[in-house]
Amino acid sequence: MKEKQIILDFTGCKYITEVHWKIRDTFYFPSFYGENLDALWDMGCDYIGSDDEVLELVKIRGVDTLPKEIREYFFNRIMEVFYRIADFNGNVKFEIED
Repeated sequence: MKEKQIILDFTGCKYITEVHWKIRDTFYFPSFYGENLDALWDMGCDYIGSDDEVLELVKIRGVDTLPKEIREYFFNRIMEVFYRIADFNGNVKFEIED
């Protein structure tokens, strides 16, 4: 199986909307992506790790630069969705870099 690395970099994001924009743009979600956790789950299952012949390694950067409340939301909610997506399809791994 081939491996593809994807960089998801949140450096400079100050608002939750910007976090969702980074996710949308990184994974090429359609413009109608709803910028919420339900939409992340729905689009994530369709777009992230959807190629059965490629393992996607998503390296997450810049989390430490997020404002405290956004960082907590990221770790408590968004990462939970990412881990569920990884369990759902098995062709994606998420890794937080320092």
